[in-house]
Amino acid sequence: MGMLTGQPRTATVVAKTDVTCYRLGKEDFRDILHSRPEIAEDLAHTLARRRLELDTIKGELTEAQHVRMAQTHGDLVSRIRNFFGLEDKA
Repeated sequence: MGMLTGQPRTATVVAKTDVTCYRLGKEDFRDILHSRPEIAEDLAHTLARRRLELDTIKGELTEAQHVRMAQTHGDLVSRIRNFFGLEDKA
């Protein structure tokens, strides 16, 4: 999530097997988002859903799950757009 919003990372990933990793720099990813801005929406939706799932596992959710997911989605898409210099669709 931090890679997309510029916020400090909150998780660590450890591969269980050997992997080949590729690095996509911010400028190249920005070019992709400028040509396909809907990707920011899709990523924000996935991140919001994942955050909701993690909160569920931690037992931190209230009855307002859908409202919270919508708010989280809106916040994340705004942060992604801001971080990559995309126009905000208001």
